[in-house]
Amino acid sequence: MTALTIILICVAFVLIAGTFRRRPGVAVADTALLVILLGLIGIADLVLGRFVDTGGIAWTLAALLAIGFAIDALYGLMAPERQRRRDRRLAELMRGKRA
Repeated sequence: MTALTIILICVAFVLIAGTFRRRPGVAVADTALLVILLGLIGIADLVLGRFVDTGGIAWTLAALLAIGFAIDALYGLMAPERQRRRDRRLAELMRGKRA
């Protein structure tokens, strides 16, 4: 239950931080990506749990992933210019891979 609480708090923080930055679309996209990644972790845990005892490591990984997204949102609040530069570089990198 503790990991679920941490995940929910981090998701709420990402959404609130995006709202304060006046970029709610980015916050919703980050949250959607986090939910997809959490689903992948859950599926992997389900499959691996059939063969080995995972010991609930999926909850720990999911909580750490959510904390990472929350730290990224905090970084965007503290240094918005650096965040924008990083986002631009990442977009250029992705455009370069498509071409």
